[in-house]
Amino acid sequence: MTETQTVPLFPLHTVLFPDGFLPLRIFETRYIDMVRQSLRESRPFGVVLLKQGGEVLQCETDRDTTEFNVLGTLAHIVDTDLAADGMLQIEARGDRRFRIERSWMERDGLMMGEITLLDKATVPERVADLVPRLSAFLERIMSDRDPHRANPRFDDPSWVIYRLLERLPIKLEDRQRVLTVDQLDLTVRHLSAMISALE
Repeated sequence: MTETQTVPLFPLHTVLFPDGFLPLRIFETRYIDMVRQSLRESRPFGVVLLKQGGEVLQCETDRDTTEFNVLGTLAHIVDTDLAADGMLQIEARGDRRFRIERSWMERDGLMMGEITLLDKATVPERVADLVPRLSAFLERIMSDRDPHRANPRFDDPSWVIYRLLERLPIKLEDRQRVLTVDQLDLTVRHLSAMISALE
């Protein structure tokens, strides 16, 4: 039987991939409290792509109109800072993918989800010969200030694919679609064709 766990959910207009970095400015009370608890208990939260609604609750009706994808990525806070304007800034890093089994909203507006963790996506052997070219392209376009420069994993196919998806002009819906798949062969072929057009 697959084990589930309960985590706070952070619906955003972005897709967080495993090992991706996500800077956030926190100002809503529900998320300030979430960050405090996350830091105090070393607990992750879940990032999910919004399908409908805004990132900020503007009014009571926003509670009923918010919709988000059921597959997202766990995030761990790796850095915090207080901006000059008093805004809390955090940097989170993506961990495992998950599927939401059920979700609900707390009284303070914080979304919670009962989730199942998913296995790491893999690259089938039939497209493995295309991966070195993707790795070389990623290494060329990654700047010296890129946060992934400190600990690159150019020999990890799924890591390379996710980093390319973060840096190339790809629609959020397409990024989300890739996040849902367990085998990345079609993504490898698509990225290879895109790189050919760019070079």
